[in-house]
Amino acid sequence: MKFSQIIGHRTLKDKLRGNVIAGRIPHAQLFLGKSGHGALPLAVAYAQFISCKNRLDHDSCGECSSCRKYETLAHPDLHFSFPFSADKGKIASENLETWRKSFLSNPYIDYNSWMRDLGAEKKQGNIPIAECRDIIKSLSLMAFESEYKVLILWLPEFLGDVGNTLLKIIEEPPVNTLFLLVAESSEKVLGTILSRTQSVRIPPIEMGELRDHLVAEFQLSEDQSTRIALMADGDFRVAIDLMQGVESPYFEMWRNWMGMCYRVKPAEANAWTDELATLGKEGIKAFLSYGLALMRSVLVVAHVPELNTWTGREGEFVESFTKLQFSVDQIDKLVQVVEQCLFEVERNAHMKALFTDATFKIARVMLDKKN
Repeated sequence: MKFSQIIGHRTLKDKLRGNVIAGRIPHAQLFLGKSGHGALPLAVAYAQFISCKNRLDHDSCGECSSCRKYETLAHPDLHFSFPFSADKGKIASENLETWRKSFLSNPYIDYNSWMRDLGAEKKQGNIPIAECRDIIKSLSLMAFESEYKVLILWLPEFLGDVGNTLLKIIEEPPVNTLFLLVAESSEKVLGTILSRTQSVRIPPIEMGELRDHLVAEFQLSEDQSTRIALMADGDFRVAIDLMQGVESPYFEMWRNWMGMCYRVKPAEANAWTDELATLGKEGIKAFLSYGLALMRSVLVVAHVPELNTWTGREGEFVESFTKLQFSVDQIDKLVQVVEQCLFEVERNAHMKALFTDATFKIARVMLDKKN
């Protein structure tokens, strides 16, 4: 992947290229940013630029033998590690072909999309101890073709304590070995690993860059692209969903939950929590993240109705919820309840108890408006 294929981030690209040309390449770096901001494709483009045999000032050449292999993620000195479910093997390389297909079809891939592609959407991903040992073994070998061996470790948040196995090789790597970790949340990465890496923060895509990309690649009008870019808040994945008007599989469940809270129907809510539990931990996290996006849109649309870029039933939901005339403070409190749920789910809270409590909290906030 070339830098030119990545949306926006001109200043950051210039800095990365400049460091390579000047010979300042830290051996362990943490690319930190949301999947929709482009952290993963930036790491791949950076690695390709480093390995390019006919490097240009502004980008890799895209034509040398190294670039051609990088374009298919098949370079022998490019290694990947990523979370996977226990039933998919013991090491990441057993899922490498699926990984390549997933990334090449969507470089802005996120964890939930990856687990769906892997056929494990209802299971917990992990980077186990066997994978850590395989990383050490692979990187102990000499480079085959390039000056550098590169490991791109996607989502080190899933390492857990076994990540300490990698501390020595990260701190004292074999000669010309680069570690590029790609994370979304530094808080979930082991502190011992964070302290051994140089952070490269990936900000949201600039609004103008995202707008121009939507116009050029999808033939949207300037007005459509501007509205979508504003709502997406620098996240290309969100922009694609808004553009396609794809209704989330979680919509019906979210609408039902909000309806129960508004009508104060505890018996219905009890059955609803049983249904929610069937999604599994990762599905519940995706459900809550989706609901947060909807509710934040309600806040925006309440002030500027024409910024409702949701379509179909989702657009109708946002519009209808806005007409209930909850105050900004009430909507903010609803968002806080959902954010707290997401926080507790990450920490393996008891799902039924958590969502039963959340239902009553949301109902109380809504009742303040009725009273």
